[in-house]
Amino acid sequence: MWLFFLLVPILLSSAQKNDIDDVTSWVITGRKTDPNVKQPANNDNRLVLTPTKTSTLSCTTTDGKDGRCVKPVYCVKEPEEKDPTTLFTYREKSCHFLLQCCPLNQVLEKAKKTRTLPTECGWSNPGGYSLRSSEPNSGFSDFADFPWMVALLKQSPNQAWSEDDYIGGGTLIHPSVVLTVAHKVDTKDPAELKCRAGEWDTQTEMEILPHQERNVQKIILHEDFFQLRAHFDAALLILESPFLLKDAYHIGVACLGRDLPSPGTLCYSMGWGRSFNNTNNAVLLKKIQLPLVDPAVCQRQLRNTRLGSNYLLHHTLMCAGGETGVDTCVGDGGASLVCPLKVKGEMTRYAVYGMVAYGVGCGVKDVPGVYAKVPFMVEWVNQKMSDEGLSRTYVF
Repeated sequence: MWLFFLLVPILLSSAQKNDIDDVTSWVITGRKTDPNVKQPANNDNRLVLTPTKTSTLSCTTTDGKDGRCVKPVYCVKEPEEKDPTTLFTYREKSCHFLLQCCPLNQVLEKAKKTRTLPTECGWSNPGGYSLRSSEPNSGFSDFADFPWMVALLKQSPNQAWSEDDYIGGGTLIHPSVVLTVAHKVDTKDPAELKCRAGEWDTQTEMEILPHQERNVQKIILHEDFFQLRAHFDAALLILESPFLLKDAYHIGVACLGRDLPSPGTLCYSMGWGRSFNNTNNAVLLKKIQLPLVDPAVCQRQLRNTRLGSNYLLHHTLMCAGGETGVDTCVGDGGASLVCPLKVKGEMTRYAVYGMVAYGVGCGVKDVPGVYAKVPFMVEWVNQKMSDEGLSRTYVF
């Protein structure tokens, strides 16, 4: 009898995994292939994804109709916004929260088209999908809120996300170039690194569109980078091949800000680093709303910490935050700090003004976080891009 009770959880776990594996809307060359689906040419080792059948996992819609669990792009009916506090899973057969219970007569065999997408830099959520309610200070982004966000990872044969492989954040400023902080990569060999764009939930591949990965070919550090104090904390990662942006609205390039907005401007940062209320890294991409802080005020506040009365805020650094329980944290280094440019319909356009550099604790009142000042780096970035024979970045 004791053997029965030991085996039941294992069998239930296996059944649940099979349900998840059944939800396969994409065939991924190199990981899972279907002999009945013709695979596109893939001569440059990029990840190639081909639409195939939708899920066969059954469900019941909120109005009591028989349905099938599918990605929202495979359903005529528009998905309902989801309250993140309800994203628990009952211990019964139901849809993963990234999937939609679609009435059987509304399931599509081919993904529906997204709306016309802007081609300019810096637009948030250009595909117009909302997977969950996302209040400004909920702490988490929605899918494609920050299409320029890149995860820096150690190269590994394992395609699954690993805490051990995660290094930090970066910003896509060109299909072949990622901007990040120098202190994340100054001791690294390019052959050790890869960049992942289009990621959101690190523990699943059920997002509407798949992420892409590219290996790093070259690291360009700012010549004046001073590691001890994080002065001139900027680096460019030149990729072996560009990210594919066509039909991938969840991956896009960022705008770089030339003139820093005034103190008090509400901006956003992001990352998969540690949530300061626990020791674990975030699973969903964070979305942290932060006010810009006047440099003189920031320097005075940081002198009240363990940094001491001699602390000087360098002119290549800036500050944001200083509110209780709202902050970037360990592991977010290199992620962008973006401020709004303008709004068009449901979309907001942003420019990057900072990159997460360092802090004293996380989420402490009157202790702002310190960010590399991107406006100061714009000309350096464009000169290095020109040296590499690449087009200049988008600057506002």
